Amino acid sequence: MRAHFWMQEQRKRFERRGEFSPWTVIASNRKGYLKGKMGASYSQTDLVKAWNANLRLTFNSLYPLEKSFVKGFKPKLGDDKWTRFLISFATSHKLPFRDFIQTAYMRIPDEAVDYFQSSAYDYWESLNREMEFVTKDSGKRIKKNEVFTPGLARRIFESEKTRKSNFPNEMVAVDASYRVPLSKEELNSSVEDDNEITMVLTIEGAHSLGTDRATIAEVSRRVKHIKKEWPTPVFFITFAHHFNNKLCGHAHSIPDQGKALLDQSELMNEGFNDNGRRILREFLGLNKKLEKDPELGYRILIDVKHMSAKSRKEYYQEVVLPCLEKGDVIPVIGSHCGYSGIPSLDKHIERMENEVDDYCDDSGLFNSWNINLCDEDIEIIVKTKGLFGLSFDQRILGITDKDKDSKRNGIQLLWENIEGIVKSAYGNKNLSEEEKPNIWKCITIGTDLEGLIDPVSPYPTVLEFEVFAGNLIFEIEQARKGNAPKHLAHLKSLDDVRKTVEDFCFNNAANFVKLHYPDKT
Repeated sequence: MRAHFWMQEQRKRFERRGEFSPWTVIASNRKGYLKGKMGASYSQTDLVKAWNANLRLTFNSLYPLEKSFVKGFKPKLGDDKWTRFLISFATSHKLPFRDFIQTAYMRIPDEAVDYFQSSAYDYWESLNREMEFVTKDSGKRIKKNEVFTPGLARRIFESEKTRKSNFPNEMVAVDASYRVPLSKEELNSSVEDDNEITMVLTIEGAHSLGTDRATIAEVSRRVKHIKKEWPTPVFFITFAHHFNNKLCGHAHSIPDQGKALLDQSELMNEGFNDNGRRILREFLGLNKKLEKDPELGYRILIDVKHMSAKSRKEYYQEVVLPCLEKGDVIPVIGSHCGYSGIPSLDKHIERMENEVDDYCDDSGLFNSWNINLCDEDIEIIVKTKGLFGLSFDQRILGITDKDKDSKRNGIQLLWENIEGIVKSAYGNKNLSEEEKPNIWKCITIGTDLEGLIDPVSPYPTVLEFEVFAGNLIFEIEQARKGNAPKHLAHLKSLDDVRKTVEDFCFNNAANFVKLHYPDKT
């Protein structure tokens, strides 16, 4: 995504230089990387880092940037204070200050920001362009990647040769390859091949279909177009995102300071409308009777991350559970989430109005905004043998201002969330004793790296994954010793712990995608 943002509006220039490729590294700000700051000034998981980190399975989100990130907002009379009106005027996309904020914060070129703000910017066109960019070098083996250093001053005063020599893992991939599988057979083969990265395509937000402009009939045709005309399958779609997609309610996701520039209130915390229900079913290949319809093509799974608690409740009650009763198991995915520590979706809905910064559950450990998954979500994930991808965003995981620089901002934070998820399943009265241990097969890495997140400080990029795995082994080994609690009782040795961490880091995701990757035929 970072490479595409930089190159999409200057494609011919980059093509002339042989740099228009997903392998091209946009040189990072190393100070931001070393300090583990928010991932705007540096790449967290470009292909070169992924290759050198021995990352061999990725879920790559195609994401047309939402216009609300780069455009001004309209304050509401009677609801907003006068300061909001002043901020709205000062940060209008028609004034240069807004462009300055976006280029400084998101670190993408001004030409791209201007395009995103223009009437010419179309989500659907952008989605297709990104798909073509991401797949263009699939299956090819490169001898060496290119590097692009943004900014004239940096190009003059920084030596790419020196950086490549000093930091090869960040800058240079040799004899490398990735593959976006065309079929289930190709996916299975690629996952077993350590000589290439298996890249599974997903879509981040149903707005990507152009729901802001297109009729619902056209949106429906675009779902069919993805299934029939795209060369590679899409594995899942994160149905909601940060702003109104005109289909279903999204969860509150922007912290308090962000509200000065961004307004996500429209349809926030609401449920599905009828158009949303229709498009949801069509992604899943279901007709109105919740029967599989071959005319609707292969099944694209639904990721509930960013869905409001109300939308998730409706999705489960109206689609997932009725289909489960009929024997059609639709696995629920939460691709890059934290654990909320809240018992039910109804409790989340009840508490929505309380969601301010640093709002935690009763234990004080977990971020209890309804963007995170509760005990009821985890129950459905276990029952459908779905997947809970653990985010590496420290705020999502429960870091507050008071402990931002504490020892907790590391492996302790990630282990607290993993153990919270597991204990939730083991303590759930609606799960059988046979079902409860399955939670260990339903959790995996779901970092959200490259999503402008503020990562858990010791692990700002994929290059730290090996360190993370070793730290996690140590944490679990310490926790299981002595009088081990029920959820750890099956871990009898250090070797058992290592296998559990290997499952979390790779096997669970690999087995899940092998089972559910679609055949377009």
